[in-house]
Amino acid sequence: MNSDMSGRKSQAKAQFIAVASAYDAGPGCFAHFGSQLVAAAEIQPGHKVLDVASGRGAVLFPCAEQVGETGEVVGIDLADEMVRATNEEAAKKGISARVKVMDAENLDFDDATFDRVLCGFGLMFFPDQLRALNEFRRVMKSGGRLAASTWRVSQTSEIDAAMAELGMQRGTPPGWITEPDDLYKLLTTAKFTDVSVKVDSHSFRYADVEEYWRQARGTGMRRTLDALSAADAEGVRIALKRRVGAESKEFYSSSSALIALGYR
Repeated sequence: MNSDMSGRKSQAKAQFIAVASAYDAGPGCFAHFGSQLVAAAEIQPGHKVLDVASGRGAVLFPCAEQVGETGEVVGIDLADEMVRATNEEAAKKGISARVKVMDAENLDFDDATFDRVLCGFGLMFFPDQLRALNEFRRVMKSGGRLAASTWRVSQTSEIDAAMAELGMQRGTPPGWITEPDDLYKLLTTAKFTDVSVKVDSHSFRYADVEEYWRQARGTGMRRTLDALSAADAEGVRIALKRRVGAESKEFYSSSSALIALGYR
């Protein structure tokens, strides 16, 4: 792996360790799209499922419900603090699924182990996306199904737009996949068959702008927001309030995800 890829991976790991305690705070964007991804995968009782980039369990927990007592769900994540927090929550909820610290580009599983592989909002953080997808395919059983999601319009889009208005536009992060055709091409290049991509959109309620800001800091955007000066941060907050038409009242913001399916 070259130094740029290694640096991106280390940066992503540090970002998600930092946000683990506040991840998916607010109206539950990850929980909503995680449930949609699990439904698309059509998991059956008794299936063995791998959840890649588990985060705080938005995909892991509904997967565990679907496989029942006869199935098994294993999660992996690069950020050890995410793993610790999610395993603690799973134990409290009486859910048998557990998460391991593991690199998605180097899976420590035998060939043809899983009936389903799911990856919710993880692909864009892998420096070598094809290598990760090849690993997903390797550990899938023949006829197994991959279900993966990426953001088309993320849950921080209003802040991105506010920053752009102020000339602070951060641009598209490396690896981001927002177009259905791009995600389709990536999966077919990785030799998945019968690939399909759909867009799922949902409107989320926020109690006020402060809740929106807090949930943004519980995502990979925290590093960008925390790097702002106090004056710039205040300017972004003012622009955000102007955009959503809210001072201290609730508002709604829509997010959308690309949900892709492919078969081995």
